[in-house]
Amino acid sequence: MEFTEVSLQAINHSRGDMRNVVRDRLFLIVILAYLFVFLHGASAGSPSNHAASEERFITVETLRDSLSSRPIVAGFDVDDTVIFSSPGFFFAMNNTEAPGGKNRYGSKPLENPQFWRDLNQFHDRYSLKKLSGEKLIRMHTMRGDRIVFITKRYCYDDDAEVLKKRMDAMFSVNAKIYCTNEQTKTPVMAEVGVDIYYGDADSDIKDAQAVTSKHVRAIRVQRSLLSTNPRDKGYQPGTLGEEVLTASEN
Repeated sequence: MEFTEVSLQAINHSRGDMRNVVRDRLFLIVILAYLFVFLHGASAGSPSNHAASEERFITVETLRDSLSSRPIVAGFDVDDTVIFSSPGFFFAMNNTEAPGGKNRYGSKPLENPQFWRDLNQFHDRYSLKKLSGEKLIRMHTMRGDRIVFITKRYCYDDDAEVLKKRMDAMFSVNAKIYCTNEQTKTPVMAEVGVDIYYGDADSDIKDAQAVTSKHVRAIRVQRSLLSTNPRDKGYQPGTLGEEVLTASEN
């Protein structure tokens, strides 16, 4: 009996190790695929995939030259704007770690608070900073602008603090982060006094344009071609009259 119990424990431990290996390999595959696309120039930032007119496309350099000399407040979305966080979302939607090979977050992972908790606390370790996001943040930092992050992520307990530390370390900033828990970002933009806002989703652009206390310049950052975020809805670069940052998929 003692031998059997030990054996069962060893088997269960082995299964747990195997699940961890499978999970880590899934993350690694997504990350390697992302790097492959970047290194082989699959995302050239051309306007062929969206409806924005040529004159609506801008570069970081032309954007910088168009800004006033006074410091401003630059607001950034997080997912698909400044970081490639698809590995965490991919795991949420495709893991089989629950009993019976079911998803540990249930049938609707994005509606499970535990997923958002795990994403903010753990899964973001597999997120990569976008080079375009880093370039934008560096430009604003060198100008002396104030940087803030406004995300629709759900944040619980100390999630916002954990996310802030990660973003600060990733982009060498000391920036306030606001989680709106899937609510509109417009009130936060108005309260913070955002002058320019960068986002990938249609809702980001609409939220910026809805601020009535001042004009917020909305800039579209393009999603990676490997993003798990759907491109068939809620993502129409240039169709809302906003400027689109070229070569910003990576």
